[in-house]
Amino acid sequence: MTAPHPAPTASAAPDDGWQRLHPLSPLLRGGVVLLAVLGYVVSQLVDSVFRSFDPEQYLPGDVGDEADGTWAVTAHPLLAVAALVVVIAVVGGVSWVSWRFSRFRVAGGQVELRSGVLFRQHRQVPLERVQAVETTRPILARLLGLSQVVVQSAGGSDSHLTLAFLGADRAEEVRAHLLELAGRADDRGAPQHAPGQEVAPSGPEVASPSPTDREPGVRPLVQVPNGRLFVATILHGSTIVLGLLLLAAGLTVGIAEAGLKVLAGAPALVPVVLGLGVSRVKELLVHGNFAIGRTGTALRVRHGLTDLRNATVPLHRVQAVEVLQPLWWRPWGWWRVRVNVAGVHAGDSTDDETVLLPVGTSTEAMTVLSALGADPEDPVLLEALHGDGGEPGWTGLPPAARRLDPWSWRRTGYALAAHSLYVRRGRFTRRAVVVPHARVQSLALHQGPLQARLGLVSATVVSTPGPVDASVPHLDAAGAEVFLDVVGGRAREARRVVGPRADERPAATGEPLAPDPAPLVD
Repeated sequence: MTAPHPAPTASAAPDDGWQRLHPLSPLLRGGVVLLAVLGYVVSQLVDSVFRSFDPEQYLPGDVGDEADGTWAVTAHPLLAVAALVVVIAVVGGVSWVSWRFSRFRVAGGQVELRSGVLFRQHRQVPLERVQAVETTRPILARLLGLSQVVVQSAGGSDSHLTLAFLGADRAEEVRAHLLELAGRADDRGAPQHAPGQEVAPSGPEVASPSPTDREPGVRPLVQVPNGRLFVATILHGSTIVLGLLLLAAGLTVGIAEAGLKVLAGAPALVPVVLGLGVSRVKELLVHGNFAIGRTGTALRVRHGLTDLRNATVPLHRVQAVEVLQPLWWRPWGWWRVRVNVAGVHAGDSTDDETVLLPVGTSTEAMTVLSALGADPEDPVLLEALHGDGGEPGWTGLPPAARRLDPWSWRRTGYALAAHSLYVRRGRFTRRAVVVPHARVQSLALHQGPLQARLGLVSATVVSTPGPVDASVPHLDAAGAEVFLDVVGGRAREARRVVGPRADERPAATGEPLAPDPAPLVD
């Protein structure tokens, strides 16, 4: 075991580098339980008030009240207060003991966390396995000026390590320190650069409270107004379909009669409306206050209304990019940018870790793509976004594909550039996907029964798990074989140039989405 690394601050405990979490951590850990208890007590007190208005209906001798003792507690304020104090003391005591036995340190090339009293746990994450380090601030933590540090490793969500909680400034120091040490660990295996090749700076500069802060090393790129995000969230397929159904019902049977039928069927619509409302509210809470900035080696993303998150997306771990535009966003010219990131496994997270722009103008979308290494003036990229089919250099679908995809078969296709594969699909929801050749994991061909009758085959570019799907549906059999040979050959050549572990390059190399110093597109 090597000597421990120096602590980020001078306040660290001298016990072999082990450090405690913030003293207010027990308050946050037990805060949810206390809120639940207080909510229950308040509901019972309100119920007791209603009992007082009709004492003949609610009597102390009721069987249900004797069974659970609720009336006895709420009828005697001192007893209720004593019970509440006991519950608070128990929750507070358990939380304090848990905090007392929780410690962390950075030593021996790894991050360690010890926790637990009866069932002790010792978690370790080697620095070379660290994918990213984020800081999150739930609403209660923000009120107390605290943050939690989430160390994401290559093993998926089960292997992530969370330090909850630290002071906001302290959390940023720990985060910067971990990123710096992880970069140094990666430097030991980093490939050598050719003379004259530009290498972006690395180290503590990637640690900043938000990408919009004017500090050295962080260049603000895009900030999404919450008003625009609200409108874009409402303009969703589910809400539009529900509104059209209600409008059609009103035009068919009359406004008044339709209103009565809606009221009569309201209980059946409650689950639908509730589920729709929850999904739309979640979208606002996750992507609110969205801002993105650029450092030499990564993108810094800040988002969240109640749970404020500061995340880092290393450029060298971006495997594929998708730009999409739903039909109802087209009048405003809005786009969304999503990515597949190495180390973020399917099911580990939601859109909050794969969305680099929840809703933005075409200029803002191009700004984000430029930060990933794209050329905003490249004609192939513009054709991927706005083309309708038939452009030179693009390989489209055969006429037989019209039977399976009558709306967008003419627009669907792919194009090959020197460094990347471009795929575009959809006429109502436009999608443009960019996958660097060196990021192609594998290729696959699929054929269903209807495709077999028409002589069609779907080709799929296998990327790391994520929301971006780089598949080309309904190619003819010969065209699919050509796609397999050409794209596979480009991928092998690109990996031969950049090395066999191109998707695991360290952040210190400053590698953009393109696997070599050339831009993403030609």
